[in-house]
Amino acid sequence: MTLAITIVGAGPAGLYFAYLMKKSYPGYAVRIVEQNPPDATYGFGVVLSRRALDFLAQGDAKFIGRLERNMERWQEQHIVHKGELVTVDGSGYCAIERLSLLRELQSLCQKAGVELEFTRRINDPAELGDCEVLVAADGANSVVRDAFPEAFDTTVVDLQNYFAWYGVETPYSAHTLTFVSERGNTYCAHHYRYTPVKSTIVTEVDGSTWLSSRMSIMSDDERKDMMEEVFADTLGGRKLISNRSVWRRWRLIMNGTWHHRNIVLVGDALRTAHPSIGSGTRLAMEDSIALWRAFQTVGTDVPSAFKLYEQHRRPVRGNLNKAAEASIAWYESVATKMRLEPYDFAYDYLLRTGVMTPQRLAKESPDFTKRYNELKGTRSGGAIGSDC
Repeated sequence: MTLAITIVGAGPAGLYFAYLMKKSYPGYAVRIVEQNPPDATYGFGVVLSRRALDFLAQGDAKFIGRLERNMERWQEQHIVHKGELVTVDGSGYCAIERLSLLRELQSLCQKAGVELEFTRRINDPAELGDCEVLVAADGANSVVRDAFPEAFDTTVVDLQNYFAWYGVETPYSAHTLTFVSERGNTYCAHHYRYTPVKSTIVTEVDGSTWLSSRMSIMSDDERKDMMEEVFADTLGGRKLISNRSVWRRWRLIMNGTWHHRNIVLVGDALRTAHPSIGSGTRLAMEDSIALWRAFQTVGTDVPSAFKLYEQHRRPVRGNLNKAAEASIAWYESVATKMRLEPYDFAYDYLLRTGVMTPQRLAKESPDFTKRYNELKGTRSGGAIGSDC
């Protein structure tokens, strides 16, 4: 018996799942339907941790190895507070241009025999015709999922902070978080290079700053101009690059049910990921690997595959959700942290989710921990180290 598999959404999750399934089962009919053209992407770079790459390689090690040759790499994280740069060692990260990632995945799918249909927008899953498996990989605004909101028990929560994604022609030396306090307002930028000359920069403000800075009544162009002023030193005099860089609130989308009939959710269609705890791209592709593995285990028994996918993946997503909630709370209350000294601020940030403990931090980032203890010991009048 063979399966007919339709995937809605040609992002990294949809493409990777299609490729893995078609490579493993050449006789299966696997097709992807995508509303955008193949060379369209909204965003700039994708950042992945070393751990994430190792996990993704479990799907296809040769493909991930080929990606790595085109990635930017760094071994530390930078946190800038009160104008001081704090270096956190022990962080292995890579980044790649999102469009390059998509092109690589599209090429793999084409060579494997996946049917790719671009520039076709689906308004109702019924338009797709019959198939045994329908994968909703169409993102946070999933048309497939939203056709059955009660069946999937979908919940949408708008968070307090506002953000916009930009690019900039400045290659930062590491994944960097820059915090600026100006006129009682708090601004944050997450930035990292994804090519030798270009970087992604996500600017974020809390709800209080959104109102008191009058950003709430500005146009997106005016907000962009304002961010160029606030982060002038960070940008090195460069202009921000827009690509559908719309200011909006972080939106948390959750689903109590992961599959319904022949439909299964992956990636942001399943659960949006707050970028402060990891790349949404990574999580989405990990979902795809878990779903592919489930089919490898049970064969063409679709209901059992869906159940196994959820059984293995739900605990992982659950732990990440808890970490995300703690991280979100930290960012929404960041204004109360701005009085901290740079190393105290960085230490508080690193331990914000509870996943990182003082003991683990001391092991993974010994240079940072040593410097933090030295400064803390100087301020308290004695050497310390027992808390780490």
